Amino acid sequence: MNCDENMNTANIGIIGVGKLGFSLVQGLVKSGYPVSSIHVFDKSKSMLDRAAELGLKICGSLEELVSLSNIIIISVRPNDVEGVARELAKIRVEGKKVVSTAAFVSLRALEELIGTPSVYRAMPNIAAEVNSSFTALSPPNRKDIGIEKIFTYIGVVEWVDEQVLDALTITSSSTPAVVAELMDAFVLASLRAGVPLDVAMRSVAMVFQGIGKLAEQKELWSIRNTVATPGGTTVRLLQKIYEHGVKERLLSALVEAYEEFSKKLSEYREKESKKE
Repeated sequence: MNCDENMNTANIGIIGVGKLGFSLVQGLVKSGYPVSSIHVFDKSKSMLDRAAELGLKICGSLEELVSLSNIIIISVRPNDVEGVARELAKIRVEGKKVVSTAAFVSLRALEELIGTPSVYRAMPNIAAEVNSSFTALSPPNRKDIGIEKIFTYIGVVEWVDEQVLDALTITSSSTPAVVAELMDAFVLASLRAGVPLDVAMRSVAMVFQGIGKLAEQKELWSIRNTVATPGGTTVRLLQKIYEHGVKERLLSALVEAYEEFSKKLSEYREKESKKE
């Protein structure tokens, strides 16, 4: 049966089980996806050993992975994508669907390198490990139910234009590192106030998790105004935040980071066009 009709028969091949790739397989396994339908390949033996502990099918070559898979996910660093794509082109992947999770490398470049129009891009984040990733998929004019369902196993999916997917590299894929830094600041402040470490960790984790859920239902300003009361502790805390320019500085940092990313992305696109 076609994998789009019954996901239980979809064989997934994941090339690269480093940080992101391993997060993907962890999320798939935790969600109940059949381990017998997940095949992995990596040049690193230590990465493969770690994947084998989850009961996944370890492939000895790209040829083996392709032969066993309906949907192939390339989860390697951007600089390694071209090499993997050229190897896939030699193997010939007609009838297969290929998804790249790498930043920078465009759909057009992937299609030309691999030699198939059935190429997609995905931008998940490491929260896939706990089935809470936001994953952008592209292109939206070729939505594929089979691919969408795979990434739904690890969180929420949104089909977007490739330009939007690129922007989400900073605001979604990289953001978990920034959020972790913010959470760490709250934990340290709690410790300074005398809160035990385990209690501080749990409370901060629950606050961020809870506000994330509220943000799906309410405007952010509404959440803030619900907590803040005239002359209260929250208002004084917010005043200190504004006095120190925390929000303004964070916004500036994010904008500058995106501008640097955008410049590097343009350089990648220029290199791609010269190779055509």
